[in-house]
Parts: sequence; structure tokens; C-alpha cells
Amino acid sequence: MIGAYLRERFRLTFFGPLALVLALGALGPRLDVWSLAVQTMGALFLLAQFRIWDDLADRRKDAVTHPRRVLVRAGTPAPLLGFGMALLALNVGLASQRDATVLSLSLLALVHVALGTYYLLRARRTLLGDGLLLAKYPAFVCLLAGERLLDAPFAVAVAAVLVYAGASAYEAWHDPGSPLASLARYAARRISHSPGRAA
Repeated sequence: MIGAYLRERFRLTFFGPLALVLALGALGPRLDVWSLAVQTMGALFLLAQFRIWDDLADRRKDAVTHPRRVLVRAGTPAPLLGFGMALLALNVGLASQRDATVLSLSLLALVHVALGTYYLLRARRTLLGDGLLLAKYPAFVCLLAGERLLDAPFAVAVAAVLVYAGASAYEAWHDPGSPLASLARYAARRISHSPGRAA
């Protein structure tokens, strides 16, 4: 089941480049091939774990909207939950080794608390909720940066903001039914009907 799930929902042709972007944002200009490879793998582990959390939280909804998905058709989500917990343990271990402080661990815990609270409380899809879900990507940049977040906070923050903007733009393009897509269409209509545009 896990292999089929990963082939369906965690394609490396998409998540590999995304992990590389997150690693580059975390490392900045002073990097080497080894550090880039290690951080890219770390980003992949984070992306995989939180992809699993997202899909487990959406399983009931996906039974209606995406009934053919592997996780929906599985008799039980237990194997995937176990795999997600293994990734969590791995990510905790990596975060504890990433810097001499507890910064990475604290950020990892914060992302879990924020998204866990959202999963429990959400009633419907909203712009604010989608924004919170997408915020995990810039959080990953900060988490992967470790002590560099303290040494070069502005550079890491700029990278995180760019990642967030890119993730938001992709979400609006990829999912026409998302609140972000609705906002983009509304903004486009406003711009096209503005007095300056009409002139």
C-alpha cells in the first residue's frame, strides 16, 4: 500500500525539485554539494511526512471527491499512519542534529501544533485555512536553515517569503476550486475593470 500511495501522491518528479528549492532557500549562497544533498533529503522527508498527514486528515472528504485514491480504497489507513510516524521520528532526529539550539525542533513542533489544530477545528475550506496549510513550506525553509536562521535571519526570511509566494501561486493555478484561485480571479476582474485599464 505504501509504495502505491507514494507513486500516486508523492511523485519525485514534483517533490524532488520542490525539496531542492527548499534546501537552496535554507542554505543560501554558501553551500556545497554534500550539504545540498543532505538538506534536500531532509526536505523530502518533511514533505513526505506532511503529505501523509494532509491526506489522512482529508481521507473522509476524499472518499467523496476522489474515491479512486489508494488511501481511500485501502481497508485501513494504519500502514500509512505507521509510515508517517516513522518519518516523524526521523524528522525529529534530524532536527535535533541540525543545530546546537532547539530551534529546529521548536519549529517542527510549532508546525505540528498549528496544522494539528487546524485539522481538528476546520469546518470548511477557507482562504485563511489554505494560507495556513501553505505556510508549512516557508516553515520548512526556516527549519532546515537551523542556526543560519539566527546568523542570517533576513536572507532566510526572504527565501521563506519567496517560497510562500510560489506555493500560493501554484495552488491558485493548480486548484481552480481553491479560495486562492477565487481570490486571484477576483483580483484579475478588478484590475481588468479598473478606470486606468479602461482608458
